[in-house]
Amino acid sequence: MTDPYSAIPEEATPALWRRYEEWRGRRHQEFNDKNAHRLTSWRTRRTYRRLVVVQALFAVILIVSSVIAFVDTGLFLVPFLIGLAGIVTTLYLMRIVTGSIADTPVTALDEIQVAQRNSARSIGFTVLYCLMFIPYAVLVVLSFGDEVSGQAVYGSAILLITLVLSAICVPTMLTAWWMADPDPEDLEALSSDPTTITSEESAP
Repeated sequence: MTDPYSAIPEEATPALWRRYEEWRGRRHQEFNDKNAHRLTSWRTRRTYRRLVVVQALFAVILIVSSVIAFVDTGLFLVPFLIGLAGIVTTLYLMRIVTGSIADTPVTALDEIQVAQRNSARSIGFTVLYCLMFIPYAVLVVLSFGDEVSGQAVYGSAILLITLVLSAICVPTMLTAWWMADPDPEDLEALSSDPTTITSEESAP
């Protein structure tokens, strides 16, 4: 299906972009086919929201470690790596249990999923550019001094990386939080035939 929220007419979309979208759609289908039979007992609203909370906790650990980076280059590394590993792992688990809706092209989603994905991305973008004011404000404050230490510049860079990484997780977190409990028949079909549900979801 075409994106009903797209400002670009379908006939004006470059062929290269359409091929790229088709390739992303195939990758999404392959990802779901590979993981459809995994973690089926986790596919409940309660588990979705627990994963979101865990993801948020790891993001907080990352942010705290980035603040420590303003003081000590080595001390921040352990909590930073823990938070980073936790975010990557939890994000991958959320992609599996939610069907990776937030990262999926329009061609592989129905209208409701497209609306959820687009809303989550819009909020995620807003969160991203709001968070970007924090390291910029820090740099402005640091510039008031006659000298800026290398540690402060290093901490600002780590803070910037941390905030960007946290913000790009927001769309997946939102779509996971919004998801309802799946139909029990769908879960049963997933356990018996991993390709059943993914084939239905990808139908236009």
